[in-house]
Amino acid sequence: MSPTDGSNEVAQPENPPPEARHFKLADITSSPVETVSELIDMNELLRSLSGSRWAFRGQPRDFGTLVPSFPRQFTRQSIGAAEIIEHRLIEAFRTHYADLPDRNADMPVPEKIGPYYALRCLSVMQHYEIPTRLLDWTSNFWTAIYFACASEPSSPAELWCYNRSLFESQRASRRDLFSLVDHSTNPPPEPPFLERRTEKVVVELDPQISPRMKKQEAHHTVATDAFADHAPLIFDLQQTYPWVGEGPAFRRIPIAGSCKGNALQFLAQEMGITASTIFPDVVGLGRFLRWQFESLRTMLM
Repeated sequence: MSPTDGSNEVAQPENPPPEARHFKLADITSSPVETVSELIDMNELLRSLSGSRWAFRGQPRDFGTLVPSFPRQFTRQSIGAAEIIEHRLIEAFRTHYADLPDRNADMPVPEKIGPYYALRCLSVMQHYEIPTRLLDWTSNFWTAIYFACASEPSSPAELWCYNRSLFESQRASRRDLFSLVDHSTNPPPEPPFLERRTEKVVVELDPQISPRMKKQEAHHTVATDAFADHAPLIFDLQQTYPWVGEGPAFRRIPIAGSCKGNALQFLAQEMGITASTIFPDVVGLGRFLRWQFESLRTMLM
């Protein structure tokens, strides 16, 4: 997952934050997948693990990091400046969103992204392709494979996955986080998450607030540090709850570039997954067509 956060547009930082340098990418990286049959076997293996409910993210290049679109817009890390910009963007979006004359009926009413709902507001902003600190994931293995393979045909891709029981365990010890996964029409106020920069923590945000998130079976992870690479933080969560699941609860699987074309053909013919099934709106379709343009240009010119 997902083109909604522009995962292939800007190079991502290579170094993890100092507090998470014990994290080594090689420790969670498996051997590269080179064929569609290997993808089928991997999906069946993950589904067979007892008590596992997986989240997946496909990225069209082997970045080796999980960095959202917002921090990738900065050439220099200034947390204070980034937080001011983020706050101004949220306030401006709320004002203009309330006045939109053609807002989709499936989108939330302005009150649901108002004060006390900053993270939900960021989720809706991401729907409209505004860079945010949210990172998109999907519960559908094949949807993530689509996002890994749908662009940059000559580049190797990567599939990330984690056992969602990690965050369930986290919420069991921090009850204030339950509001972030509340799907009800009147959720309780969110905790003041964006003001907790010193905590260095990542959490799940799953409000199911936009039609695209529902169609893609998607949710987000979000970190208190606006510039955080989510990979070391999820790895730390795995160390905090080592009893979760069978085997590693957080993994990275490289996908050979030569596998991309066959994977897309398999998805269309056998799984019924194409751009038209994944993107329920014009905004998403526009993003896909820009990806397709870049993919064809790279391949043909």
